[in-house]
Amino acid sequence: MMLVAAIVTIPHAVADKEEKSRDSERKLDKADREDKKESKHDEKPRPAKPIRQTVSTGVGVGAAVDIDGGLHRSHYRVDLAITSTNSTGNTNSTVTNSTDTYQVKKGQIFILEKGSRGTYKIIPETWRIDIGDNKSTFSATGQVKGGKATYDVSLTGEKIRDVKNGSLYRVDGKLSGNGLEYDMHYISTFAKKNRSVESILNASN
Repeated sequence: MMLVAAIVTIPHAVADKEEKSRDSERKLDKADREDKKESKHDEKPRPAKPIRQTVSTGVGVGAAVDIDGGLHRSHYRVDLAITSTNSTGNTNSTVTNSTDTYQVKKGQIFILEKGSRGTYKIIPETWRIDIGDNKSTFSATGQVKGGKATYDVSLTGEKIRDVKNGSLYRVDGKLSGNGLEYDMHYISTFAKKNRSVESILNASN
């Protein structure tokens, strides 16, 4: 009987030893996989999330008055990129008291005269915007291109009231150059929405 018990005990001991060996191998394999995983992350860091900016689109409708007093229908559209920043800005942007940087990305001014529409495309890099306290006023200067000619534009805006998703402004300005001059007057809305930097750049092309 003792011999039989010994024979029965040996396989169990061998099985326990093999199971412990397999557990040890599994732990080593798991540790090795974790090391490889860490190494892979070190070699290929996760890409940074796209930087996001706010885009404010300004749309104005009104009239342009020529040097002879003629009244012409006019409207405009401009897209501004707004980024929170602590820098001093550059030639076509400015920092407000809330450290927001406003940069013109694209836009157009349209003036209807003698049955045809004159189109003046904004030259973004020439524009500078200054925002007043609480964004109650603003002034902007820059250039536009109509055909082959370049014209100077100045605009001033005064907030009338806040509206859904934006603000309502009265905007007055002047377009001049190459023997042409208009006084411009608009009622404008500025509305905001979030977009990625990549989509803003693509839209400005």
